[in-house]
Amino acid sequence: MDIEQRKQAGAAPSVQYVLRSIRLIVAGEQAEMRDLEGSDRNDKESFELLIIMSGTGQGKCYLQGPGRSLSVDQEMMGGSYYRVCFVTSGYDAASSLLPHKQELACVPFAKTMELLDELYGLRGASDELELFQRFVRFQELLLFLFRQNAPAAEDKGTDIERHGVELSIRHIHQYYRELLTVEELASLAGIERWKYTRLFKEATGQVPLQYLNEVRINQAKKWLASADDKLLDIALNAGFNNEYYFNRRFKQTVGISPGQYRRSRKGQLRVVAPYLEDFIVALDMQPIAQYWHAKWGKQDYLGLNHIPTFDENDGNFDALSGYEPDLILLMDRYEQQQYSECRRISNTCILRGQTNNWRTLLRTVADYFGRTELADDAIAKYDFKARSASHKLSQVMKGETVAFLRISADHIIQYTEEGQGFVSTVLYGDVGLRSYSAVGVASKANRPGMFNLSVEDLRTLTADHLFITFDKWHSQAEGKERELLEQPEWRDLPAVRNNRVYEVDFLTWMNNGIISNGKKIDDILRSLA
Repeated sequence: MDIEQRKQAGAAPSVQYVLRSIRLIVAGEQAEMRDLEGSDRNDKESFELLIIMSGTGQGKCYLQGPGRSLSVDQEMMGGSYYRVCFVTSGYDAASSLLPHKQELACVPFAKTMELLDELYGLRGASDELELFQRFVRFQELLLFLFRQNAPAAEDKGTDIERHGVELSIRHIHQYYRELLTVEELASLAGIERWKYTRLFKEATGQVPLQYLNEVRINQAKKWLASADDKLLDIALNAGFNNEYYFNRRFKQTVGISPGQYRRSRKGQLRVVAPYLEDFIVALDMQPIAQYWHAKWGKQDYLGLNHIPTFDENDGNFDALSGYEPDLILLMDRYEQQQYSECRRISNTCILRGQTNNWRTLLRTVADYFGRTELADDAIAKYDFKARSASHKLSQVMKGETVAFLRISADHIIQYTEEGQGFVSTVLYGDVGLRSYSAVGVASKANRPGMFNLSVEDLRTLTADHLFITFDKWHSQAEGKERELLEQPEWRDLPAVRNNRVYEVDFLTWMNNGIISNGKKIDDILRSLA
């Protein structure tokens, strides 16, 4: 059956898209930039995606096909960017769904970054489940791009419709101050209203009026950050009819009021963000009160010794009222009653849709305060630090294995390379160390990447190096969690006998923020390199 017969028969295309590599290039890394000329593209049949995440070209996406040169303005290459290399196979691979153009639409760009960040985090996957997860995420990325950049179907006028939608998008960016309706935009695009809304959402991820409001809000953000104009003037210049509606839409979109947003840009916003202080500090801000736990203490690694503490573990948020916060930022892990308490005290934002991807979470928090550029810079610096550490450790470790244990009075938990948070993504993902698990304990997993070990199980834990931290959560007496160190099973471990056990700070390693992860890398290098 030839290609046309297969299509007529409704058979699914058999073209396969296989990810070969993903790299994050930080601004100024000339060695990596030389790779753009093809020095590392050993496979002449490979395709390459270039997605610029910061700098002049932020939000741009380019596709380079086999045997083709990629013409990109060098000024746009001054920022950080992802390079994704892949190959195709199967019938008619050359004329498959791949767009026949170099510059691709990739909106909303936040969705593009979310998929790329997850792919990058899975670049060192070896477990079968994680390999499958990486495969699926890559297909999602391609589908996301294919939908926005599909080749025109001449008999259906697809090309004309696409250009019509693009024309209306440009019209929105130019005339956002004016009263625009969906009917007017559809007419400008030359498309029926019902069809226009669908095509617009396929292209941007939003319906027209949502997109228009976002453009207006983004313009308002720029003026709030750079000028002291009255809120009414900013509202009218951004295309809103009155200050009240502007305030309401801004708060719905951003999470805080325009006035609070302006103060946040000047570092004057009074914020409480329990257990999110890592992200707040990374964005060059300081909370007015910080998380504290009766057993674990506070996050000392952040250096916030001058900031008063707040015990959020007792379930009572009323104490926050004394700090007079402008904003309370909470993770989605509390009871409804606690959210109600916070709303009575001040403006409260809840970070819905929890994710183990700290990059996504940092960008979400940054968006509340208009500090997305700071977030992107911080992420780029972290990734450069992780890559440098990975290179250095690969030369030192020579394949030696590493294990991590969380020890309490009545539990020993090992974190393995399958984990998606806290320790595993840094230890085995970002810096690429080789994991070693105690033998025969897979059935004891309480969730992916975490195993409960008994003292007897330790006999099979023959890792060359051990990182350990002590959890006081289950301790009734001070120091009880350290009694394991006196057991013969512990003393017989190869890592113990060879003096290769490294104790690390509990909250630094049991947090998944950008600062804590950077300090994990410092600990790893100090111990192993």
